[in-house]
Amino acid sequence: MSIIIEDISKVFAKDTGREVAALDKLSFAIEEHEFVSIVGPSGCGKTTLLKIVAGLVKPDTGQIKFSGGQKNPSAVIVFQDQGLLPWLNVLDNVGLGLELKGIPKATRRTQVLEFMFRFRLDGFESHFPHELSIGMRQRVALARAFLTNPDIMLMDEPFGALDAQTRLILQEELLHTWRAEQNTVLFVTHDIDEAILLSDRIIVLSDRPGKLQTIIPIPLGRPRELTLKDQPTFTSIRQQIWKLLEPEVRKELKLT
Repeated sequence: MSIIIEDISKVFAKDTGREVAALDKLSFAIEEHEFVSIVGPSGCGKTTLLKIVAGLVKPDTGQIKFSGGQKNPSAVIVFQDQGLLPWLNVLDNVGLGLELKGIPKATRRTQVLEFMFRFRLDGFESHFPHELSIGMRQRVALARAFLTNPDIMLMDEPFGALDAQTRLILQEELLHTWRAEQNTVLFVTHDIDEAILLSDRIIVLSDRPGKLQTIIPIPLGRPRELTLKDQPTFTSIRQQIWKLLEPEVRKELKLT
């Protein structure tokens, strides 16, 4: 499923009556099966863009087009807070999307157990979210998202609340599953290294309102290992992105 983002702008009205521009005439395209990350200063409209692509928010200008002229492709959003239902155990949380699609219980259980094994959740079928670590809860959210096999996967800093070690493990697991499933992914992160490790291309946005600064291709082969971070190409891309972001971040923090 390819995505074409054309001239998207969005302005929000605050309770004070003041308008805040989130996005300004943003345009780019994502190819089918591509993994694209978005980086930019806080408040530059990254989450707003995901919600527009998902159809949860309407843009003020512009439009989103999908391959084949589809109007409502299947899309799943994975948030940092996991969005698990506390009264459901892990088995039922992972299978929720299939249940909503009307998949029979026996068929659903077989598919759920397969994805639980992929994300190393086997043995936790009867546990409830409050009994799991943050990392395990995020595994549940990822398994639930991939299990429904959406055309588009929208991910809003899914690993932002994790400790560094858990984050690395889940990055590897995400890459492994994505290679197998080949969904089209739009991934929001503040972590430059994470964006480079995961992505085919990186969209760099400006400070609010979010405008396109540049699109950076990642010329690193797949599958990828964490040792890529030690390679000169990886370091060069990191420096390139930070050079673009640093003045924007300083402006947002009013440090210049």
